[in-house]
Amino acid sequence: MDIKKAVLDKENYADIVRWFKERQPLHMDELVLLADTTTAMSEEIYEHYRALQDICKSELQRIRRAGAVLDEHQQEQLTYVIRKACEGGFILSEKYEDMIKEVTVCKTKL
Repeated sequence: MDIKKAVLDKENYADIVRWFKERQPLHMDELVLLADTTTAMSEEIYEHYRALQDICKSELQRIRRAGAVLDEHQQEQLTYVIRKACEGGFILSEKYEDMIKEVTVCKTKL
């Protein structure tokens, strides 16, 4: 499955969710793709939208617990994912601000 094409075509959301689930733990590039996928999706497909949010959140929690040392590029990718997740309202910025270089206050939907 060409995940990027599926996301761009906005189809086969169940397959997209399955693709991300099968790859856990995700590499940083896959996590960036997940963040982009989630923000490109319509909330109207709630079940799939929520599943992707949950995967992203669990991956961020895994990275936090592992305390991994990241190179500069990985740190930039992680910062990007955290900001996207904050903007999407599925993580609280206060819980992840210590993981990003420049702390940005994000709006959160509760």
